[in-house]
Amino acid sequence: MERFGQYVVRFRKTISLLWLILLIVLGYFAVQLPDQLKGNGFTRDGEFQQVERILEQEFTQDPHQIIVLFEGNDEVIEQEMIRHVTAFRTIEGVGQVVGSEENPEALKDGKGYVSVGIPDIEPSWVKAVQDKLDPQEGSTIRLTGEPLIVDDLNTASKNDLVRAELIGVPAAMLVLLLVFGTPLAAVLPLIMGLVTFIFGAGTLYFIAGQQELSIFVLNAVAMISLALGIDFSLLYVNRFREERTAGRSITAAAEVSVATAGRSILFSGICVFVGLAGLLVIDVDVFQAVAIGTLVSVLGAVISAVTLLPALLALLGSGLEKGRIFKADSEQGEVRWRKLARFVMKRPVAITLFSLLLLLPCLIPLRDLELNIPQASALPEDYESRLAFEAWEKTFGDDGTDAVVLLKADFQTEQGLEQLEALTTRLEADEGVRGVVSASSLAEANGLEVTQVAATEQGKQQLASLIAFENGIARVNVNLTGDPGDKASQEWVREIREQGYQVGGPAAFNQEIYDEIYSKMPLALGLVLLATFIILLFAFRSILIPIKAILMNLLSLGATFGLLVILFESGWVFPAETIGILTPVFIFSLVFGLSMDYEVFLVSRMEEYYEETGDNDIATEMGLAKTSKIITSAALIMIVVTGAFAFTGVSPIKQLGVGIALAIFIDATIIRMFLVPALMKLFGHWNWWWPGGRTKRKIKVH
Repeated sequence: MERFGQYVVRFRKTISLLWLILLIVLGYFAVQLPDQLKGNGFTRDGEFQQVERILEQEFTQDPHQIIVLFEGNDEVIEQEMIRHVTAFRTIEGVGQVVGSEENPEALKDGKGYVSVGIPDIEPSWVKAVQDKLDPQEGSTIRLTGEPLIVDDLNTASKNDLVRAELIGVPAAMLVLLLVFGTPLAAVLPLIMGLVTFIFGAGTLYFIAGQQELSIFVLNAVAMISLALGIDFSLLYVNRFREERTAGRSITAAAEVSVATAGRSILFSGICVFVGLAGLLVIDVDVFQAVAIGTLVSVLGAVISAVTLLPALLALLGSGLEKGRIFKADSEQGEVRWRKLARFVMKRPVAITLFSLLLLLPCLIPLRDLELNIPQASALPEDYESRLAFEAWEKTFGDDGTDAVVLLKADFQTEQGLEQLEALTTRLEADEGVRGVVSASSLAEANGLEVTQVAATEQGKQQLASLIAFENGIARVNVNLTGDPGDKASQEWVREIREQGYQVGGPAAFNQEIYDEIYSKMPLALGLVLLATFIILLFAFRSILIPIKAILMNLLSLGATFGLLVILFESGWVFPAETIGILTPVFIFSLVFGLSMDYEVFLVSRMEEYYEETGDNDIATEMGLAKTSKIITSAALIMIVVTGAFAFTGVSPIKQLGVGIALAIFIDATIIRMFLVPALMKLFGHWNWWWPGGRTKRKIKVH
């Protein structure tokens, strides 16, 4: 890293100019990224999608629907529905339009709905339907459905990002001013956060052209960009100023900072990268999209931190101390941190037990953790698409199709039709089933057997929406007693699939998503832990330090998830709601990496002092004293930036922000201030044991 630092400083003007050109180009595309994001990303190419394709091909089922909700007097809205069905069918390219004449259950209790089938969720379809709306006196019309909910989620996410940054960025600026005391030193980390965001968002614009990226990517990229951009800058600027205070020239200070802080940044970046890469194991589009988005941002943060930042410091280093607003008190601050370290190391057992007593009880609420897939309820409560969906669900939610079971047989023969009758009868007798609609039940409702109806060409046409006679596929629509997202419905789908049937519908969708996440999480967790252990193993040339770091991180994250259950599911702080399934997975991936980021900053400095002095106590004390101000400041900035999302409206984003802020708070206080020095003291020189002994590095501490 020393030679690399010399090259960066030597070509600082060229590097700065190249970065400026790159940022102008990527910035142009970054502002267009929000328009390229589509859907909530909870899709995967599994059996559910296979069934959906069969339903589209064999039964002309539309992949998406717009729900047009009518409210008023039954007689009035019935006529309104008939009139609008005719109008909607004139829209070019529209699919099936179903109203009360085709579905008598679509009108009751002063409400009715028309479903408009569309091929995709482009906003143009919503606009086409809106243009046909012509409500008469005595009725009201509202739109909802997946296209509107997804579009509103996208809009709300963008609004939330602006609102959060209007709170978080000024707060971060204030913290940076208090830390560094001068405007340039305070602004530089924010600039690097912006550079990382532009790099990430601009690069993702091109990726979005090749694959669909979830609307949740935007906020995830913003969070990780600001976090790492600021974190890396804090470490680097602090080391640069230390070297300047020690008497080094601007260029020499920049070179040494690359060799020391740059090395820590490189290993930290690798740890964060590994933590987020674990998301790629989960074969669900939203996890893949968030992983790709945040990995690009991590790459941008590391590259800019070891090239652009030292180049800028070499160019502007003399201005870091100009215009001081707050008086620097670094020596007094170090004294306070050294006193804390000594206090902890004098009572290592008591401090360790005290820390565990604070964290372990937070694990208890984990047994009540319930996860959900974000839908309309993820939107702010005042959004029209959510209000309309909740009104529709309250009246018609129990009447829909929760699962579609496919039966393959030769329905041109009596044997095939008898198989359909047997399946229908068995499903109707199932305790978990509220109702069944099939060709068999339809014939039975008319007092006939399905074999009688299917005996004529006219009868086959009547059954065409339920049996594809030519290709030998029948669909059986099932309405379950429970919610399609609950555990009982998921278990029902598994049992039917084990019997050899293909199953689609909302219940199958939920079952596949949950099963994929739950089945792949142990693998993702194992890979992340193993990779992190290996990285830290060679970063510190220690066996014990990586093990302690991983265990402490798992403890703090477990405590965080327990606190999230209390905050959100109990209803004591926020309105009662279950946790979005993306929340704990993303918090683990991001915070695990960031915690290792802080671990690398802290232990790297301890290692420098240990190699200089050979004394574990001095190394722990001085490492804590030299880095705690920066780690605490970085954590505080991260807390205010992500905690600002607590004031946003999209519930998964709110939960992410609160969860990350909580996790960082626990890590920066209980873990870094107490557990780390206490355990370093308890294990003494064993912290630094390495097979074959240790070799000293060249860089000296100051």
